[in-house]
Amino acid sequence: MRRAWIRLLLLLATLTGAMPYARAADTLLVLSDGAPAYEQTARRIKDRLAESRPSVSVESVPIAQITSALLARATLVVTIGTRAAEVVVGRHQPDRLICALLTHQTYTRLPRVRSGAQRSAVYIDQPASRQLALIRAALPGTERIAMVFSAASRTYVDDMQTVANDAGITLRSALIDEDTPLYNALRDVLDPDGVLVAVPDTSVYNNFTIQNILLTAYRERTPVIGFSPAYVRAGAILAVYSTPEQVGDQVARVVDSALSGNPLPAPAYPVRFSVSTNPHVARSLSLELPTPGALEASIRRTEGDQP
Repeated sequence: MRRAWIRLLLLLATLTGAMPYARAADTLLVLSDGAPAYEQTARRIKDRLAESRPSVSVESVPIAQITSALLARATLVVTIGTRAAEVVVGRHQPDRLICALLTHQTYTRLPRVRSGAQRSAVYIDQPASRQLALIRAALPGTERIAMVFSAASRTYVDDMQTVANDAGITLRSALIDEDTPLYNALRDVLDPDGVLVAVPDTSVYNNFTIQNILLTAYRERTPVIGFSPAYVRAGAILAVYSTPEQVGDQVARVVDSALSGNPLPAPAYPVRFSVSTNPHVARSLSLELPTPGALEASIRRTEGDQP
């Protein structure tokens, strides 16, 4: 009899180990892949929820292992990255879904929310007003902005056009398509008295094009405003962006509120942000930049927050 009980316990232990996601999670984090930014965001969400809700179960799973059953069992689902959002929404729209680390344009292209479900987001890109605030703080004499974009990022360019008009700044933009290749578009809009604002559009700005874009702009003596620290390291003079930890903090607050029974808020841009600069490239263009901390404080004042 005792041996039978031991065999039963061993069998149960084996079955439990074979089903690591069998227990329903209060919050399920679905990662697009193993990229460091996704891992860091997930870790920050878990850490923050462990502080505010230690009894809440938070599990993370890569998109390759996601199933409809896992999604159905979770009280709340958080996707991290574009691919995770697309797969989860396409396979099984959860009752409550928060999408993180994807652009505003990508979010608006997701299928419509089904009746009775809730969906929110914390975008990875920055609002146009914040980009303009960065430019005004770093380069106050700027009167012209240049942008090149694809059809996928037209909304972002339209937003920049609106804030530029309000500020009395001229924006010249060029749509890249079969009739207007990237190099021609750049030559049409670059201006040594202005800046080139990079668009978070991977069909335009990617590993295959960024060096040529930066070199072309540099030859035209046009500073480039990036959208990530990687672009600043590559040769953009500055960028405003939100770190995985900053986005993770914001997502955790949304999750905490939702677990209290509150409805999901409207999708939002990141509240917190950071600035990086490349003083070496700036000086080579005869520009002197304020420190990142001074620029961050200036943007916060513009947005009505205390430095």
